[in-house]
Amino acid sequence: MRRNHWGYTFMLSLLGLSILLAGCTVSGKGTGSSQEITVWSFTDEANYAIDKFEKKYPGVKVNFVNIPGNFYITKLKSALQTASKAPDVFMLENGNIRELIDVPYLENLSAAPYDANKLIPEQYPFVQANEKDSEGNVKALGYQATPGGIYYRRDLAKQYLGTDDPEEVSKQIDSWDKIFDIGERVAKESGGKVHALANWNAISVSYEGIPWVKDNKLVINEAYLKVLDMVREARQRHVLAEFDDGSAGYAASMQKGEVMFYPGASWALQYTFKANAPDTSGKWGLAHGPASFSSGGTYIAMYSKSKNKDLAWKFIHFYNFDHEFLTELAHDQDYFTSNRVVDDQLAPTLTSAYLGNQKHFEFFSEEAKNVPSYQRTPFDTVINNDIYKNVLQLYLNNKMKTKEEAIQRIKRDVKLRYPELEVD
Repeated sequence: MRRNHWGYTFMLSLLGLSILLAGCTVSGKGTGSSQEITVWSFTDEANYAIDKFEKKYPGVKVNFVNIPGNFYITKLKSALQTASKAPDVFMLENGNIRELIDVPYLENLSAAPYDANKLIPEQYPFVQANEKDSEGNVKALGYQATPGGIYYRRDLAKQYLGTDDPEEVSKQIDSWDKIFDIGERVAKESGGKVHALANWNAISVSYEGIPWVKDNKLVINEAYLKVLDMVREARQRHVLAEFDDGSAGYAASMQKGEVMFYPGASWALQYTFKANAPDTSGKWGLAHGPASFSSGGTYIAMYSKSKNKDLAWKFIHFYNFDHEFLTELAHDQDYFTSNRVVDDQLAPTLTSAYLGNQKHFEFFSEEAKNVPSYQRTPFDTVINNDIYKNVLQLYLNNKMKTKEEAIQRIKRDVKLRYPELEVD
């Protein structure tokens, strides 16, 4: 039988056209049914979320780039400015968020179709404080809440305080005066083998969130001046073990039980204590200290020139507001989320074996609601870490004799570093 050549050719044309149209319906990079986005971060913790995201959305691939260390922000700024291999989504550390929040390379998430303003009421106020730019538009979302508390060794608390119950311990350490009294006594009774605090930064960390600049003018909060006196008193009364943060001695002190109290954020459970003292599970508790505070935090933003905005937003929304995923994250990694709805649901039942089966989400939920809300400035990280802490160290070591001398040094160094700021 003779084929109808015209009909055969027509059918082939239709087939080719259908294949072409099928390929064109895919948004994002790649071919076939796959969709891709690129995510950058300065840690590898996003691997967990990416794995869960790809499982929930088959056919989606997330290309993850981890750039650890101080080069991350430099590389990120360069990529965003030149549009050369810029990521669709990227993480920002709390200390860097104000450097980039107002640049045009961050997508406005308050606008449609994102409407982030309707979503952020699920988050804690102190997290929301740094999500908006100077015009009030949401430019980044903080998926991590980082309220702090006092991690303490239960065995040492029983020995020197007569109890390891979190509520009772909290009553005994609700002021720095009480902590210093305990530290002086413990150092004496232990023959100098046990101290209340690891170092002076255990005191200063509780005040790090207070901004240094207001209306383009240096403002030295009274709390920072108070810390100067407190750290000097703590050393004189042998409250401090003098271990540098991150040192081998600091890590060993957790394992050996040489320090009673470690002020730390929620993330410290996973990344400090479990990492440095894995064999001490059950020997720890969490207590409320002299003040509610937050330390650190991670935000997630979208590149304004991304060609994959739908998928990028799907990932950002997943990381911040997908209750099922956040519940899994909390259970699997002891990760305290920024989502109050999820945290409050978990608080009554979720416990940590490492913390002696304490309801740690209940603890952090309570603290998170009391953390003061401050909007950071682009100057805070450098002033706090490079200028103030250097002065604090000099004052502690009596290289500076008076508080007035310390104040003048802070002003001098800020003026040299940031001549555009007004300094009295």
